[in-house]
Order: sequence, then structure tokens, then C-alpha cells
Amino acid sequence: MESLVQRPLVEVIVNKNWETEPFLAAMTNPKLRSPELPFPSVINTPKDGDNRMSDPRARYRLSNSDVIVRCIEDLMLPNDNTSSSEAKYKVLPSYIHADNPDYIISVSTAESAAYTSTESSENGSVYIGGSFFLHDADPDNPCSHLIIPPDKVFIPNNMNEAVFALFGGTFADGATARFIPAVRHPAAKMTCLASPDYAAVGVINITDYSMYEKADKEAREAFDHYGPADKTTAVSIETTHGVVRLSSDKPILFVSPITDRYECFQEDVTDTQNYTVAFNAGICVGDMLVALNTYFGQT
Repeated sequence: MESLVQRPLVEVIVNKNWETEPFLAAMTNPKLRSPELPFPSVINTPKDGDNRMSDPRARYRLSNSDVIVRCIEDLMLPNDNTSSSEAKYKVLPSYIHADNPDYIISVSTAESAAYTSTESSENGSVYIGGSFFLHDADPDNPCSHLIIPPDKVFIPNNMNEAVFALFGGTFADGATARFIPAVRHPAAKMTCLASPDYAAVGVINITDYSMYEKADKEAREAFDHYGPADKTTAVSIETTHGVVRLSSDKPILFVSPITDRYECFQEDVTDTQNYTVAFNAGICVGDMLVALNTYFGQT
């Protein structure tokens, strides 16, 4: 007889359709996914870019836990701008509340937040963190007017710090061995790093890609001026993790695969670049789910 003890539910929330497809390609690849990660019991991929659906993209049943994978773009209203922070927040809280996960993993491709020379690159690497900083990059944007609560500019880690210890050492080495190098300015050595002190810098209300470099720079500088005066380190800059965090108080991790060097969005980001690093995120999250499943069985 199956145990009546409630199994932890992990909800993986991926930003765009074009991130979800390579992400799930890695999660379902029989040669590259962890041998301990089963094929999903439900799979809804591939889907076209204008797809709208309320069903999850995938469901997994592991020995000690369950997993659902959702794509935010799938959930949005047909006429909404799919880059709009406001439109994302319009749908996310209700879906997360209905799913009622125990843990959330937010996945979004990102720019590196490292102040480094353009010769130094983290492209293709993946960061796992738990803190969030939000910056309103375009307060007058008619396509997105999400108002950040005054007490939510910086949101500290709410995940048990023991979880981050699962993703170091042999975990990181095993994941990076299966990463695909970025097409443009690949990292000399790809890494997979996790810490509760890592923060994702969220650029909110930006919908014009041509404004990304300016907005990302402003958000990074805002973190330096208004972020926490402790050991918290900004590791990625993107548009989605903070919106997911605002949508729920459940324990949450972010996963940021790095597509571009700091202030190099226009130079580094292509469709192929996005595909390769989103694939790396799928490799990483697949391994994370296996590690979490073992952890749940021991706690």
C-alpha cells in the first residue's frame, strides 16, 4: 500500500517557450539526463511559440517527490506582451496557489552580473541562488506597470541553507561535464555554482530588448547602492526570477544559465546562444531534482 504521508511537490517555472523547449530536451534526453531521473509521466512538448495552455509542460514522479514543470508564457493571455512583468504577475500567483507546491525553482536565462572585462566570460555557466533584488527599469512603460512593494526591493533567501550544500562538489562536476559550450564568447571553464548568498537582480517592467543593456546596468548599479550590506553577491541579471518570487512565499531557488557577459547583451545573445544555455539549465535542474529527491527521503 502506498504511504499516506504527503510527498513534497517541486514546481519548476520556466520563463519563455524558447527556454522551455531546450530545457525539457535536456531533462528528457536518455543519454544526458541523470539515470536516476525518470522520463516524465506527462510531457507536453514541443509547443509552438504562440502556444497557450493551462496544463503543465511536464510531470515527474520520483521515489520521494513529485515535480511539475510550467512555462510562464503558456499561461499568459493571448494579447499580452510576453515580456511584460505585469502580465506575468497577472497569472502566476493563481497558478502557483492552485498547484500548492512545497518548493519552487525559477528558471530564466540571464546576463552575468560580474564586473569583469569583456575578455572574461561566464557564458554557458549556471548559478543557483535564493535571494532577489528588484529594480523598476521603466516605470512609465504602458506595456508593463508592475508596482514593486516598498518592502520587496530586496527579498532574502527563504530556502533551508542545507539544500544549497546538495549542489556543490561532485554534483557541480557531474552537471558541467554535460553542459554545451555557449556559441558566443563561451566561458573558458563552465561552472555550476550554488549559494544562499547569491542574488538574482531583477529588471522589472522592461519589454524592449534594445533597452536591455542600459536597464541591466542601472539595475546592477542599484543593487550596489540599495542592496544588502552583507555577503550577498549579485550573480545574474534578468527579468523573471523576481516576478516569480513576488508571486509566492513558498521556499524558492533561482537557476540562472548565463547567456551574456555584463553589458554585452547585443553582442552575445542569439537564438542559438539562448538554446544552448537553456539546455544547460535543464541538465542542472534535472540533477537538482534527483538530489532533492534523495534529500527528501532522508529528512
